[in-house]
Amino acid sequence: MKKRIIIALLIGFACTVGIQAQIFWKVSGKGLVKPSYLFGTHHLIEKDQLKDFDKVLNYAGQADAVVGEMDMTDMVAMQTKMMQVAVMSGTTIKDLLSAEDYALVDTEFKQLIGAGLGQLGILKPMMLQTMYASLIYLKSQNLTKQPEGIDILFQKKAKENNKAVIGLETIEQQSAILFDFLSLKRQADLLVKSVKEKQKGIELLKRLNEAYLSADLKKISDIDAEDDDLTAEERKPLYENRNDAWMKQLPALFTKQSCFVAVGCMHLIGDSGLVAQLKKAGYTVEAVVMN
Repeated sequence: MKKRIIIALLIGFACTVGIQAQIFWKVSGKGLVKPSYLFGTHHLIEKDQLKDFDKVLNYAGQADAVVGEMDMTDMVAMQTKMMQVAVMSGTTIKDLLSAEDYALVDTEFKQLIGAGLGQLGILKPMMLQTMYASLIYLKSQNLTKQPEGIDILFQKKAKENNKAVIGLETIEQQSAILFDFLSLKRQADLLVKSVKEKQKGIELLKRLNEAYLSADLKKISDIDAEDDDLTAEERKPLYENRNDAWMKQLPALFTKQSCFVAVGCMHLIGDSGLVAQLKKAGYTVEAVVMN
């Protein structure tokens, strides 16, 4: 589980590459008056790492609406709601871990941020896992603060141009998916494993960074497939089920207006990914190559 959360949220690498075909697509046909666009992101990558980012940002600015996993234009409200969902009721992390594992995770958090499980232990293990992955990411990249995600920049561009920003999920829906689709005990066990296998996770990030910035979704998919922490059934809520839900919304949005859709790049991959599903639905989906 830990690796897939990292894959979904935390890829970044200190180099620049052109934005290539596998992460940027034009959607047309099927009677659409104007084309829409589909862009695969990683939520913490810095815009300066993509040398053609300003060109892509112009596409977002010209569209009638920017569509994301969530509406992220009010970050304070979003983070507040997410934290409310992430708090456990009647249980703390101490109830879910052995004394030895509790001490291990507690020490790791204290070393990273100076706050241990005494302060953080009311949070669901998956929230702690997400925090831990973020902290490890920042430390491995020698960053002192979290960069502004390109997802947010696309949505800001829409607001600047008085265009609509549309979320495919509410914060409550996404929080439930991320924090409630596994039992608390299963989450806790995976949190401990992520701490014990910290170096392995860092090395995985490096490989995934390179794959994303070379726009190689096939390679990302292959690396992701190496992780057997989740069963096939446990994976479905994270990717397949969400893709299916989004495909129930996108056709109507495309018919109403031109859209720039920016979602995590893992949602573009495979037979259940948005690229394959849009093609199956009858749309013409063509790679956009930046000149």
